[in-house]
Amino acid sequence: MNYYEVEPEKSTFGSVVADITHKCNMECANCYIPNREVPDMDIDKFYDVVSRLPKRTDIRLMGGEATMRKDLPQVISKVRQLGHRPTLCTNGLKLGNLNYTKTLWEAGLRSLTISLNGADDDDVYEIMDELRCAERKIKALHNLAKFNFFINVNCILQKGVNDHVPERLLEIFKKDLNNHPGVLRFRDVGQLGRYTLEKEQNHTWDELITWFAKITGKTEDYIRSWDNVEGYRERYNVLFPLDPNNKRKTQWIKITNWSPEDSDIPDPDSKRRGRITQDFKIAPFFEHVAMNEFGY
Repeated sequence: MNYYEVEPEKSTFGSVVADITHKCNMECANCYIPNREVPDMDIDKFYDVVSRLPKRTDIRLMGGEATMRKDLPQVISKVRQLGHRPTLCTNGLKLGNLNYTKTLWEAGLRSLTISLNGADDDDVYEIMDELRCAERKIKALHNLAKFNFFINVNCILQKGVNDHVPERLLEIFKKDLNNHPGVLRFRDVGQLGRYTLEKEQNHTWDELITWFAKITGKTEDYIRSWDNVEGYRERYNVLFPLDPNNKRKTQWIKITNWSPEDSDIPDPDSKRRGRITQDFKIAPFFEHVAMNEFGY
């Protein structure tokens, strides 16, 4: 594993993850950062790091659950003031409140990722996330669409548990949300932090490609050809549009293998995503998570 750290001025990553809190209002079975005892990130040191980044960067506000921080709207506004693009990764529970969703929009948030492992199926959430929360999650999705957020969905695929969910999520976006554009991200169970499946029990990369070819009506060759993700070619990532002739107004499907057979981490040596370290430097995301498993 090629682990390294650089000063913020030397960062070449297109996006940088900031785990601004380790607190969370859920206990998901597959959480890759399950330690809840780490103090909240020092926000002034965080602003200093962001101000020193050499190019405009996507700042991914994560945790834990970033909405547990009461100052999240102020953090979003400050990131924008510093010339970067704030984005949020969230379980979506607090976004079931329309006023809270509005507050984040007014602070300058335009894009986020919401975890929807069960779509609208409470039985799946109870198994995978240990909480029956489908109604709140779907309410959050509708609130986000009302404000025209760019919505990224993150869905972990667990064999025999949520096999029906990808098709249901597509249906929700097309019918319930009036064909709202967005990215639906699907991945297998990773091997970091707290997880429920070993590699041999998981979906393989080839199985995922075959599955989504059937769901979307695309050929496997078409799906595999879209391996340039956000300007980076990665072995176990594809991102493809359902309608290649209308890319701005269609749904995109992203498939990621989080448990590759030839590596202990997804996307080794990826240049796409970094993470702010404990000493406020920048390290490659997955390598840093693996180095600090159950710790930071």
